[in-house]
Amino acid sequence: MAEVKHGNVTVVVDDTLKPPAQAGNLSVVEISRMPKAPHGLGLACEQAANGITTADKKFDPPRGVTADSLRTLGKRAEDIDSVIANLEVVLSILKQSNLLFDGEAWEQLRKVNDQVKAQGKHTPELLTIFEPVLRYFAKGPRKTEPEPK
Repeated sequence: MAEVKHGNVTVVVDDTLKPPAQAGNLSVVEISRMPKAPHGLGLACEQAANGITTADKKFDPPRGVTADSLRTLGKRAEDIDSVIANLEVVLSILKQSNLLFDGEAWEQLRKVNDQVKAQGKHTPELLTIFEPVLRYFAKGPRKTEPEPK
């Protein structure tokens, strides 16, 4: 099994899906120049492989192209799509976890802020001790992106 690591995250994929060395290092220009295949590439490769097999000696495939190579490359293209779809689900779960974790922490921090403000009226020293927290709340709420329509 191949591992893809970034930071403290490791994704384990089949050896056939080990990213090429240049993956992750391509520039925006290099990416824009790469051919973009339409959806259904795996099926199209399988159909072409079947055509090569059926045509037998009537068809001379391009050099380096065989029915087996088409099947292998088409399957790999579909398999990486499946991994990406699974990662998108995991990412969604982690993003929702982040919202829940942030909400829990925010709720408790708000309670502390409220108490500091209330008790600071009678014990001004608390306003100095908790000055970084008060400054944090003075920033105002975080701006969120509007939801796509």
